[in-house]
Amino acid sequence: MKNWVSTSEKSSFLKWFLQQYQLKHKDARMLLEYIINNHHILENLSIVETVPKKERTILISSMQSDKPGFVYYNQKRTTEDVSKALGDLMSNPSDKLNLKLHFYGKQSNHRYLQLVESETNYFVRYKQFKEYEKETKLIIEKSLVDQEINKVRQQIDEALDQNDKQLFNKLVERLQELKELQ
Repeated sequence: MKNWVSTSEKSSFLKWFLQQYQLKHKDARMLLEYIINNHHILENLSIVETVPKKERTILISSMQSDKPGFVYYNQKRTTEDVSKALGDLMSNPSDKLNLKLHFYGKQSNHRYLQLVESETNYFVRYKQFKEYEKETKLIIEKSLVDQEINKVRQQIDEALDQNDKQLFNKLVERLQELKELQ
């Protein structure tokens, strides 16, 4: 199960797809080329097998498929007008976008299968994101404490140089508090 797909992998596959297949809807080619040329859209693009409810999804079919040539789902609205989908992509390039492709041999196409996100992948990615978020927060907090410790040590050295015993004692207490946080 693959959790993350790079934009270059998505772009490479979509270019290959456009070279290999003739699309039922000619303007769908233009839309795919627009997606390929826009990094922000590719970053938020997921290639799916099922159309998620209430999410922006584009369905594109090749000539060999018996499915409609182009359908755009946006929340509860559905359209077969490519220009409406393109307009929405242009005005909201950083919103999540799903792409479902219908073409002959897709179930045995290794390149395609590597890119497809299954329903369980969403949950796994969310869970993994939360774990990374916790780890990142811990690293940042540790880094900030380490930075503060170094600052206090430097201030202790300065207090010693100035023979300021009161400041020295105060800073040593602060240093002990910070070391307990480590």
